[in-house]
Amino acid sequence: MTHRSMHSKFLASSLASLLAVPALFAGAITLLSPDVARAAVNEAACRIHAVEASQKGDGTIPAELNFLADQLQAPEFARYKGFRLLDAKDFKLKLGEVVDQKFKSGHNVKLTLLGGGKDKLELHTKLERGGSSLVDMDFMVGSNQIMLIPVRRGDQAIIFAYQCKG
Repeated sequence: MTHRSMHSKFLASSLASLLAVPALFAGAITLLSPDVARAAVNEAACRIHAVEASQKGDGTIPAELNFLADQLQAPEFARYKGFRLLDAKDFKLKLGEVVDQKFKSGHNVKLTLLGGGKDKLELHTKLERGGSSLVDMDFMVGSNQIMLIPVRRGDQAIIFAYQCKG
């Protein structure tokens, strides 16, 4: 019985090895495939809008901010009744390179393309004001999806609306 048990173990491990080799080759071929290589993102274009949100106002969203209306009327921004577009900047990103722009609000936005795939971009942003870092984070966003990052300023907030495509 011991002999048979050893024989079974040997066959089982041999079979597992034989099945693992094709799986390894299939994985390598998938990674080296041109379709996967084409899916990698090396460049992206982003537009970031800086929106001032205040507690004073009638809740009307200005026409130039209609594309943000659903997000600005969400519960997390319910305390704000007035919205004003302060600035909009375009960022041309290349993989791994930091692009730094100063907004009229006095904030500096640094944005870096970390990578991405077919419909998603992986980005790093750093928001600063007066030499102080307010936000420093990595995030993933769908192509043309809008990501809002609010920063408080007294009773107001400056909301940075990121929209990128690869």
